[in-house]
Amino acid sequence: MKRRRYLSTRGGRVLAAPGFECQRRVGAVGGACGAGGGTGSPADGFRGLAPRGSEYDRGMPAKRPLIRRAAALSAAGGAVALSVRALSRPRPATEHQLIDWGAVRRTAAARSGERVRLRPERAARLAAGYDALAAELVPLLAEVCGASPAEVPRITVLDRHGFIDANLLIVRRLLDPVERLRATVPETALTALGRRLTSRYVGEVFGFMSQRVLGQYDPVLMLPGPTLAPETSGPGGGPTRPASALFLVEPNVELLQRGQDAPAEPLRRWLILHEATHAWQFEAHSWLGPYIGGLMNELLAAGLTDPPGGVRSSKLTPDLLHRLGVSVAGQLRGVGRLQAVMSILEGYSNLVMHRVGRDHIEEFDELEAAFHRRQTQRTLIERLVLGLTGISLKLRQYDLGERFAEALIADGGYPLLNRVWEGPALMPTMAELRAPARWITRVGRDA
Repeated sequence: MKRRRYLSTRGGRVLAAPGFECQRRVGAVGGACGAGGGTGSPADGFRGLAPRGSEYDRGMPAKRPLIRRAAALSAAGGAVALSVRALSRPRPATEHQLIDWGAVRRTAAARSGERVRLRPERAARLAAGYDALAAELVPLLAEVCGASPAEVPRITVLDRHGFIDANLLIVRRLLDPVERLRATVPETALTALGRRLTSRYVGEVFGFMSQRVLGQYDPVLMLPGPTLAPETSGPGGGPTRPASALFLVEPNVELLQRGQDAPAEPLRRWLILHEATHAWQFEAHSWLGPYIGGLMNELLAAGLTDPPGGVRSSKLTPDLLHRLGVSVAGQLRGVGRLQAVMSILEGYSNLVMHRVGRDHIEEFDELEAAFHRRQTQRTLIERLVLGLTGISLKLRQYDLGERFAEALIADGGYPLLNRVWEGPALMPTMAELRAPARWITRVGRDA
């Protein structure tokens, strides 16, 4: 008779077909029923039948791993919630600052690469010589500007640490409204973390810029806040606008001179000519500083003021979305106006530096070649930092401003170009910078 192979249960007993083994799995103990119909009792812990060399398990899949996973996720979610609550819990603090300016200064100084400071007596001696050069160059601005400034600030010679300190003062002055608002926000672990990250970023940027900036003009765009009281006072004893300043960063100028084999005195004449043009732009046009300061204040204040009625809503409502859209649109327009003004300021100064410099500065072609090499020899890290900080975009906008100025000169000469300084209404928009004919059509060719 033909042998049958089957598995069945009868009365709680397991019957094994010939040729199969029963595999018992209780801990590390195993047992087997021999072939030929051996039986196994339930009390022996048999879990199933399997072919020889394999294992068969009739048990249902265990649910314990799923339960453990759910418990772990629940515990993790609770931990995150507790962490968020801990980070956002107000805590006592002596001061509420957006930025830790001491940390910014330490980071920037460490990244400046400057190990030996410029001696004050040498800085004073250099400044006196540069003031003499400026006295020769300032009258030449009239060839393009139509008039030269009555005076320009005395030149201050800085090292990299000095550049960092000067710009810390400038930025603190600009951010004073934001710092006053920050002082009303309770201090938490989260705001402290944000301050550390922001301070580190600003310090790194200042350190990078301290290695590259050659010259700078500070027009003092905003009045100092109460923490930065000016040293000067008006006729009535009240504070007045601090004096503007003109800087040359001597270590960077010397590095460019040596690294690119640039002629020493012509290089400094060229830089002074550029910064003196900025001085003329602001000193001869009293509306320019307040106008730029107003644009910057609008950007800083946008979205920070209370809605009508003074009540802020924590819910996402149609009215809130509408006000948010209006705020963002206003910010974008403000950014565009500010970018256009900065493009004109730098593009015009570059044009004066090139046109006047070519006629009055010796070895001008060598200077241009040195600057071109400096721009093309930037390392990958330098290009990355310039891109991440937006400086590359600003440099391209300055080129755009100079091309705009060249187009206006080609159409109507210097008189047409200098109409941009008549007031805010004649400042070009970004669209007009890209298409100068649109600006010419709007304002007309007649001065």
